[in-house]
Amino acid sequence: MTPLWWPVITAALVSALVSLVVLWWNSKQARLDRQRELFGQGFAAVVAYQEFAYIVRRRDGSDETRTAISRDLSKVQAELHRYEAMIRVEAPKVADEFSELILQTRALAGAAIKEGWCMPPAQSDQRMHVPSVDLSRLDAYEEGYLRAVHRHLYLRARIKQWLRRLNRTVR
Repeated sequence: MTPLWWPVITAALVSALVSLVVLWWNSKQARLDRQRELFGQGFAAVVAYQEFAYIVRRRDGSDETRTAISRDLSKVQAELHRYEAMIRVEAPKVADEFSELILQTRALAGAAIKEGWCMPPAQSDQRMHVPSVDLSRLDAYEEGYLRAVHRHLYLRARIKQWLRRLNRTVR
């Protein structure tokens, strides 16, 4: 015959286990949400840098505009460095793709920005359209980064990764 307190202890242990599992799951989800936000902000900073290839060509030529563009470009470059470091800490494999995207963006968009500064300021509405800038070669690097983000955040891949680590630890 089982003692009367046994069901109470069993219920308390099951309740504690369920609470721990829920706590673990919620912390995992919060981390993934934080990483999603970080990866998205990093991508937005890359796109902001790319936009300067157009912004510089569309400037009006005033000292204030030149100063503002230069200041904003410096801010975006600082953001790129910051996001590169943060992503490196959070997800090294994603960071490799992000670093490659930044490298290629600086090579292509950076050259277009430099070339834009050498051009005269826009004097007409026709100069607002900038067909000479083609950043489509960056599409493959953007796609590589987004695929790496997807692999990192995708739950099934994360579980497989965790099981592989567990298997290596057991051996």
